[in-house]
Amino acid sequence: MARNFFVWFALAAILCSLTAISAKVSESKEFVLTLDHSNFTRFVTQHNFVVVKFYAPWCRHSQNLAPEYEKAASVLSNHHPPIILAKFDADDEANKYLAKQYRIRGYPTVKIFRNGGQLIQEYRDSRRADYIVEYLKEQISPASVEIKSAKDASGIIPQNKITIDFTVEAIEKFFGEALGL
Repeated sequence: MARNFFVWFALAAILCSLTAISAKVSESKEFVLTLDHSNFTRFVTQHNFVVVKFYAPWCRHSQNLAPEYEKAASVLSNHHPPIILAKFDADDEANKYLAKQYRIRGYPTVKIFRNGGQLIQEYRDSRRADYIVEYLKEQISPASVEIKSAKDASGIIPQNKITIDFTVEAIEKFFGEALGL
């Protein structure tokens, strides 16, 4: 009886240890990419949509944003296509010329680089992970969707995202048929 108890106790201890190890491994995975002067330009130009947090390690606001930014990055890594969040130490001496080039005047500053860095927009909204996620999902989603069937419409109507855009030809056809012309 005591032997069975010992075996069960040993198995439970091993299982708890494995669970703790796997939890530490998953907690330690970083989803925010680290950029610096050596890879920043190449990375931004190779991607259509990249979000970069310019920060200073000593800045309390940068430190407060870090865990929220990491949470947002972990959620957005599962988005299709993945939305890339990166960080750039703008206070590092080797990186300062790039920070100056992008007019970083305070920390943290979050910028969205589109079309290989040709379009740059500053993110000035909430610093909470859920807000960051929703904002970036909206930014990457298409501005409009073509509805070709009732099934297409049913996926949009419940979300209150209805916008009707007609071409001139469609309007002429509609009114021509309605008026018998």
